[in-house]
Order: sequence, then C-alpha cells, then structure tokens
Amino acid sequence: MLDFAQIVRQIDTFTSEQARELPKRAFALDEAVRRLNRASEEWELLQERIEESKSSWYLAELCEAPNRRVSAESPVLPCTVIATDGSQIVGDRHDAALCYVLNVGKAIIRYGTGERATLSSRPQLYLPDEEMLDSKGEQDGISPRRLAIKRFVAEMETLAEEVEALPTLQPPAIALVDGTLLFWLLEGETEEYRVKTLTAYEQTLEVGRRRRVPIVGYISSPQSKDVLNALRLVECPYPLADCDRHCPNRQKPKPRGETPPCAGNETLNDADLFEQTLEVGERSALFKSSRMRFIREERPSKNIYFCYLHVGVEVVRLEIPDWVAEETALLERAHSLCYDQAQKGAGYPVALTEAHEQAVVRASERDTFFRLVERKMIGDSIPLLSTRKALSKQRRRV
Repeated sequence: MLDFAQIVRQIDTFTSEQARELPKRAFALDEAVRRLNRASEEWELLQERIEESKSSWYLAELCEAPNRRVSAESPVLPCTVIATDGSQIVGDRHDAALCYVLNVGKAIIRYGTGERATLSSRPQLYLPDEEMLDSKGEQDGISPRRLAIKRFVAEMETLAEEVEALPTLQPPAIALVDGTLLFWLLEGETEEYRVKTLTAYEQTLEVGRRRRVPIVGYISSPQSKDVLNALRLVECPYPLADCDRHCPNRQKPKPRGETPPCAGNETLNDADLFEQTLEVGERSALFKSSRMRFIREERPSKNIYFCYLHVGVEVVRLEIPDWVAEETALLERAHSLCYDQAQKGAGYPVALTEAHEQAVVRASERDTFFRLVERKMIGDSIPLLSTRKALSKQRRRV
C-alpha cells in the first residue's frame, strides 16, 4: 500500500524543481524558434549539410522551408474515416498454456451519408512458434518485440482490408493507425525476418496507394526531436558535422563533459517547438524521416514523411507514406480530416478512440480467457502448467 504522506512530500519537491526550470525552458524555446527561422532563410543549403553530416542523432530531412505553416481546409462531405488499434493477451510461464491472443479493433465512421458507424474487433489465438519465442536462460517466453511487430502488422492488414472493401466510387476516405508508421522495431531483427515482415507491411501501404486513401500514423504527445536535431546544424561551426570526431565529450557527465556549440535545446522536443509557431488547425512543413536508414538502404524509394499539427489541446505528429506526401490533394485530405477528427473527439480522433475501445482487453477478460483454456485442457486430460504463484493470485488469504 502506498504511503501517501511520503508521496505528497516527494510531489512538493518535484514541483519545486519543475518551477526552477521554467526560465531555462523559456530561453530554450526562444532559441529553438530563432534557429527554425534562421534555417528557413537558406534551407536548401542546410539540407545539403544534413545529407553530408555524420551526426549520431536522427536528423529530419528538409523538404521545404521548415518554418512553413499550412492552414487546414474544411473537410469535404461525404467522407469516410477508418481506424484500427490493437491489444493482446499474453501467456507466461505461470499460466496454464504458453499462448497469446491479438485483438484488433476497428472503427469505420461515415460522415454525410446518414449511415451508422461500424465498430467491431477480431481476436485471433496463436500458439507461439520458434519465430515468436525469446529464449531467456532456461525458460522460453514470447518475445515482446516480435509480439509488438506482429500486432502492428495485424493492425495494418485490417486497415488495408477495410480500404480494399470500400466501394469503387467511394467518397473521400482516410485510414488512421495509432502510432508511428516507422517500422524501427525491425532494425535489430534478422534479414530473413525483416524482409518477410517488411513485404507484408508494404503490401498494406500499397492498397492505400492504389485506392488513393491516405494512410496516416497519428502520434499523440510525440517525443521525437528529429527537427530540433537538424536545427543543431545551424550552430555547428564545422564544415562537416561529425559529432563523434569534433565533439567527442558532448554526452559525458560533468565536469569532464564539454558543452558543444549546438547545445541549448536538449530539454525540448519537436512538439514544444511547433507549439510556439503554429496556430490551431495549422500544420508544419513536411519533413522526411531518417529513422529507417536500414530500410532505405535496401529500398531507396521507400520513405516516410511527417509533419506536426496543432489540434488545439496539443501538437501531434502525422506520419505518411511517400505517395501521400507527393500528392497535394491526398496531403490536404489527411490534414483536414485529422484535424476534424481531433475536434470531434475533444482533442483526439474519435475513430481511433472507438477502435481502441473495441481492441482493449481488460484484466477480467484476460482472467476469463485463461480459465477457459484451463477448463478445456482439463476436459481433454492435458496437464496444466499453472504455477503456485498463478493460483495464489486467484484468491486472497489476508
């Protein structure tokens, strides 16, 4: 049980420290805006420096003046918004069976037609194969990383199925997924697994391209610093930005650490910057992500672009495939419908909220699932794997 007296004292200390940091934060924001505007004066030259740099940070690639602001257009009616989200039930060594369930929720909301929304979920039970097992000492368990990868692919495949099912002469539509389109989870995987998974993922994006339905990764409370990292090159005094060579002590603890010339915005993220420059409803300039370098080396034509959108209560990050970024009409549709969805959903897209509600698996449902598994195994005379720890959690003793 929590000792709330101790918690209150810790909260007082925490808030006092936060208050002392406010002047530093204000200065950092002013510096970030100054760099943004300075970079926009000759942004093509800065992009050349970004391409030539050897920075250890992820740098956003500039596609236009980075201080550009674009207002949202009114959404065209009728229109359709499709969204998916996922969750899982995962067994461990204390449960009756080592298995997992992926539950993908979907929401299809049609505006201007009078039709009711379609809300549903699709659970799928899996037994782990060698691909999904993560060896930890003497105990095999389901790999959290590969489970996250498989869930994301399932969400995207469900999204693609609904896009494909749209009528041929459908009204304008958009497809939303909660989170990033950058498949960075694959970076540490084997080549065989990466190629197989990327192929499935790219097939889902291809459905959107063929049907001309923008697929958008919607990221609430983004923490990325790609743009701020790129703006650090504005202050880099070296002809070639080579961080490890020119500023090797930049991240070492003080007093040995040396403050590099580009320092000043470490406590901020991109959303903090664009909250200062964007009005409600406006999006930022487009940027190209460098976070999937390992994919672009194999597939040079595959790029994910992103921008920031001020929806009122926060600045969010929108990620889109290259074919959306390159067609003005699709980009404007993604912008206007994402903003409209956030307004309808009190700051977060209503379609994503509904998809999440369909997908979420509650603790009671997890317990019910494993009781059903146990009952079936007992009926089929299969030995149970439940440990004493699992059994003890099912009943209180004190």
